[in-house]
Amino acid sequence: MATTDQQYYQNSSNWGEDQYVMMSDIINNFMLFNVGDDKLINSMSRFDVVFHAKRGLQELHYDALNEIRGLELEMPDTLQITLPRDYVRMVRVSWADGEGKLHPMVNGNYTTSVDNAYLQDDQGNILFSEAGDALSGTPLMDIRNMQASETQDTLNDSAYNFAFGGRFGLDPANATVNGTYNINKTLGVIRFSSDCAGKLIILEFISDGLSNTAEGELKVHKQAEDYLYKYILHEVLKNKFGVQEYIVNRVRRQAFAALKNTKIRMMDIHPMDMIQALRGRNKWIK
Repeated sequence: MATTDQQYYQNSSNWGEDQYVMMSDIINNFMLFNVGDDKLINSMSRFDVVFHAKRGLQELHYDALNEIRGLELEMPDTLQITLPRDYVRMVRVSWADGEGKLHPMVNGNYTTSVDNAYLQDDQGNILFSEAGDALSGTPLMDIRNMQASETQDTLNDSAYNFAFGGRFGLDPANATVNGTYNINKTLGVIRFSSDCAGKLIILEFISDGLSNTAEGELKVHKQAEDYLYKYILHEVLKNKFGVQEYIVNRVRRQAFAALKNTKIRMMDIHPMDMIQALRGRNKWIK
């Protein structure tokens, strides 16, 4: 049921809803126009269509949509933040100051990223349980990082903490005053340097589009709707027995062309932005 103007503006949950179409509507439309007698697909389980629709939505987020999600978190004492549930790839990690300005952080090679720590005796031998498994404990790097956060001088320029190389000075790749982070995909956490203690962290990342797993809650951008229909059709036909190869190739080309059109539509390049970027084309670099 379409919402009125009053319902749209007075309910914040409706804001921007016309950009999207519900996944359940796409599945129903596909079943209606592509499955049945005298259709390209004579019979098809709705469960199979739902599976391919979700896979197509994931591929769209990976390749074409690039819809970036933002998450705000306060830095805990452990200097460790759990990766978001629908995280796929990190775009940017920043911390916000008192004025709300973002300070981008660097993915540092010197931030702790230890998955496990084996217990050892005085001779350096690994200790084992009765079952023969190596005993493990809290990584010492984590303990030292937490201790450093308790005594961190906020006025200290962290760029000098990375002055490796002696006479050659600091490494420009790690010269930053905003702190560093490191993503540990095995443990599913982001670990930060000690100078990030007490800061407000902003995570910007690419989502898989399935944060709401219920079919009735998933949304697809309208500019990608045509591609999703063709993607589902191609995936269904190529896995269905008895379908002629020329039909599979035809729908494959259609899906590929639809993906290219979706990428062009989602580029979001405006003529005024290009004009602004080209205004400095004659600037002399001295």
